[in-house]
Amino acid sequence: TIMQTNEEDINKKLQLVKKLLNHTYDILKLFSPLMEEMVKMEEAKKYKNIGMFERAGYLFGEISHICNEIENGSIPSNTFLESLGN
Repeated sequence: TIMQTNEEDINKKLQLVKKLLNHTYDILKLFSPLMEEMVKMEEAKKYKNIGMFERAGYLFGEISHICNEIENGSIPSNTFLESLGN
């Protein structure tokens, strides 16, 4: 039925978002020690001065906001939570 197809599409999209977020988290975790050292370098001051770190922080905040919209949006929360568990 159409309702079942829509739910399957939603579940597929949720699985893709879940993979994306998991991979992003894993990448950040892997690069964390490197980033800590890079921020100490003299060259990092230039990037800090032009707002690059703030921009990255803003973008991660936007990602978080979008995830909250997905969770609190028109998708039934049971479907969302069940999909995250898969």
